Amino acid sequence: MMNFLPIKEKIQSKPPPQAPILPDELISKILLLLSLKTIVQLKCVSKSWNTLISDPIFIQMHLKISSQNPHLILTPILKYPAKYPLSGVKSFPVSRLLENPSINVSGDNFHSSIHSCQIIGSCHGLLCLLFHSRYRTLNDEYRKYWFCLWNPATREISKKSGTFEDSNTQPNIYKFTLGCDISTGTYKVVTLRKVLEQRGDENKVDWKGQVRVFTFGDNCWRKVQSCPMIPVILMNIHINRINNGVHSSGTVNWLALPNYIQPAYEYGWKSIANAQQFVIVSLDLSTETYTQILLPRCFDEVPCFQPTLHVLMNCLCFSHDFKRTEFVIWKMKDFGIQESWTQLFRIEYLKIYHDFNLYKGSEFGTPLLPLHLSRNGDTLILANCEDDRAIIYNRRDKGVERIRISNKLCWFSTMDYVESLVSTHYRSATSTPSTSSMRGSTIGKSVQFQTDKEDELRDIDSDDEGELSDSDSEDDG
Repeated sequence: MMNFLPIKEKIQSKPPPQAPILPDELISKILLLLSLKTIVQLKCVSKSWNTLISDPIFIQMHLKISSQNPHLILTPILKYPAKYPLSGVKSFPVSRLLENPSINVSGDNFHSSIHSCQIIGSCHGLLCLLFHSRYRTLNDEYRKYWFCLWNPATREISKKSGTFEDSNTQPNIYKFTLGCDISTGTYKVVTLRKVLEQRGDENKVDWKGQVRVFTFGDNCWRKVQSCPMIPVILMNIHINRINNGVHSSGTVNWLALPNYIQPAYEYGWKSIANAQQFVIVSLDLSTETYTQILLPRCFDEVPCFQPTLHVLMNCLCFSHDFKRTEFVIWKMKDFGIQESWTQLFRIEYLKIYHDFNLYKGSEFGTPLLPLHLSRNGDTLILANCEDDRAIIYNRRDKGVERIRISNKLCWFSTMDYVESLVSTHYRSATSTPSTSSMRGSTIGKSVQFQTDKEDELRDIDSDDEGELSDSDSEDDG
């Protein structure tokens, strides 16, 4: 008789099968297929997954994929004082607008917070928030400014940074732009304002565009060389919601005019003799030096409306009116090279406005502002400052559709946005080794703004000072 006992014992002693172990590379590819909200939740699965999702390479891969699904940031209509609650900021996927432009846009809520601020820029999925409040001493009244980086998708917000103050009684109107130094991967705020400077030893003064730069992670502002020409935004030309400064390829760019043109409403525009006086002044955020870029050679007539700079398809673009009959858009294929300007659109106003009086607007207004161009280059989204609807223009059939907003949001201040995992800890996912030392720059010098002493203040806007919920100490710069 055969004995099967040893075989049975052998079977019972066989170890249980182990679950297959997936390599990190395969896990990364699977995670990148998921929504950002799901990816953030999966960071809690294990330490290894948290490390994987937080890795700069993974963040960069996700940003590249997410960039294929661009969004638009819509903000409330600005009223004095120029700020709004974060709960009023909306994000809307461009694809939904292009697929069904007849729908009413309500957007997606970012945050239930009631903090009041203003968004001054968007970069790599981060929004730069500007906060300000007023306070009074015995002798004067001041306005205090500070900034935060906010990632709406991950709900992460940085500590208060870049605090400075200025006399509230002085006409120092600041224009702010967010940008990224591509040599170090750090984010910077560029501040522009109009000041009077003495001309050498002469008893005369000139208007100058004073520029200061703040790097997130530092504790001071740096004063760099004044803008070599007068940015149009400082000339008090009616509409001041455009040309604040356009970030492109690690630079901040302003449309500018020669210094000798008086920056005043009643003289400025009339002092422009020819269109060749317009140039683009470009501030390199790595070297903090300027370059002047010439506009298209075909731009040879001073337009009736203020021309604009913007970014479409990751390229710096320039648009202008032509004889109040056409709207022209140019794209610079190779940044900084005048010969690379290519005409993208030349649209007759009558194709867009069927019941619009072209001479209805202000002499110094602007008819249209490009917001987004589809990847195939056929569909263009535009805004008009006098209309609460956005315009979708199709190049192929010259068709026009309009988008109405279901709540009080402003199309004219729309920004590009993309959901990302980029951290608000002052360094981007696209950083590269620094090629130069910022602190060794010959044009940059530290500018320390005077900070307030709390026991000397009497708050005017008491609700502003406590708006941020973080407990981090404030960096005065």
